[in-house]
Amino acid sequence: MKNESSYIGIFDSGIGGLTVARSVFRLMPNENIIYFGDTAHLPYGTKSDKQIREYAVNDVTFLQNFDIKALVIACNTADSVARETLEEKFHLPIFGVIEPASQRAAKITRNGRIGIMATKATVNSRAYDRMIRKYNPDAQIFSLACPLLVPLVENGRYQKDDPVVKLVLSEYLEELKKEDVDTIVLGCTHYPLLEEAVRSLVPELSVISSSEAAARSLKAGLEAEGLLKETSGSIRRYYVSDDAEHFRENALIFVGDQLGGEVEQVTV
Repeated sequence: MKNESSYIGIFDSGIGGLTVARSVFRLMPNENIIYFGDTAHLPYGTKSDKQIREYAVNDVTFLQNFDIKALVIACNTADSVARETLEEKFHLPIFGVIEPASQRAAKITRNGRIGIMATKATVNSRAYDRMIRKYNPDAQIFSLACPLLVPLVENGRYQKDDPVVKLVLSEYLEELKKEDVDTIVLGCTHYPLLEEAVRSLVPELSVISSSEAAARSLKAGLEAEGLLKETSGSIRRYYVSDDAEHFRENALIFVGDQLGGEVEQVTV
């Protein structure tokens, strides 16, 4: 039975998942949102699979203290490594970032050659490879770990005319262009802030934001289950495991003045 006061729970290792939240705000402005950023343990992309699964379970256990009608894994690393564990342990609709972006890439590629820009953990998991081939068995996937991009974004360096951004992106994109890809997936939730810069450097390629794809998948899933909130107005609550003020300040990079709620530090 639908409860208009229920929340969509969104979690990430830190702040990057706010790009997913931002897309949710735009597509479903009336939905109540609880966001948890595990900032005490970021980044997940450099941790072992065992540790990532443990952190993810702790994150969702915390979110279940609230009336959650759906869960969004707003972290490509957690989605790639911990998705099956979360589905086994928690009985609620779970949405991720990898499958929606993979499905979109498999659909729009013309030559079947798809590039993935992601963290090392996501690349090593080969989650995008498996998921893209689920929808396009003949696709060829070229994954590239891009460790310099998250620090750039978190330091406010993502504008397309920033010379440092152009230099770093050009080096990464050149590697993928050598493989004759026609589609690129931004497989980290920090990377959508670089989408405009990427498009300016490779205007001939299709670029897919995993955050935008995830939000659209979530909306479709809630519609199918009759779970979309119909009353106007929304509640937004944010929790972090370390330094709420630092999170609040950096959130402006990701959502500007759309935060719309207080940030509280909690122990998980």
